[in-house]
Amino acid sequence: MNERKIILVMNGASSSELAPNYIALVEKQGDQYLLLAEEKTTLKGGPERFPIYFQSFIQNGMIAADQIDLIAVMVGPGSFTGLRASIAFALGMQVGLNCPVIGLRRGEVLFPFLSLKSTQLIWHVTQARRGRVFVETNQSSQVIAYNEGEIAFPDKAFVVMGEGAVRIASQFPQHAEICYQYHEADSIMMAKLADQYDRENKSTNTLYPLYVDPPEAKLPQKGLRKAPI
Repeated sequence: MNERKIILVMNGASSSELAPNYIALVEKQGDQYLLLAEEKTTLKGGPERFPIYFQSFIQNGMIAADQIDLIAVMVGPGSFTGLRASIAFALGMQVGLNCPVIGLRRGEVLFPFLSLKSTQLIWHVTQARRGRVFVETNQSSQVIAYNEGEIAFPDKAFVVMGEGAVRIASQFPQHAEICYQYHEADSIMMAKLADQYDRENKSTNTLYPLYVDPPEAKLPQKGLRKAPI
């Protein structure tokens, strides 16, 4: 008998035209994954609307909330607010529905979909603030931040992917091969990897945003209020 599973997928890590935020419902039927519903947005604060989009899925008869079997959420690297909002919603849904949640990284989801040897070095580049980029590789769990003009490229041949790679394509050395096929993982990719991890018992009750740079804190224009007496 084919296994049927409904997976709620959320990506609040980015909000660019190449890599929009999205929330989606994916149905697994046997070995097949079908996109049931999806809402994409590049609006500022888009991930904060994920609960509204999810409610619209229910109102449009796409799903009943208690039919969700698994939640997949992107944990970064990316937007501070988008990550916090989407992860908080995922954890709240986990508690309310008593279903597992899987946290995924942007490069982690994309790497398996490239038909390359395991020894091939792959970079995933995320565009960050103020001329910065975040680099994930398939050979390390560490995420490194660089200023765009100060990137330490590897000496050997490597493949580059991600929406951040497109912006700085002219900076890569000749031994870098830029993959334009994938800018960002889609809903089906996230659902497939999350389902694999769920079967491997890799779900968790604690998820944290993958912050690479510290958040910016700005003083109010009029300064801080005096301490109470």
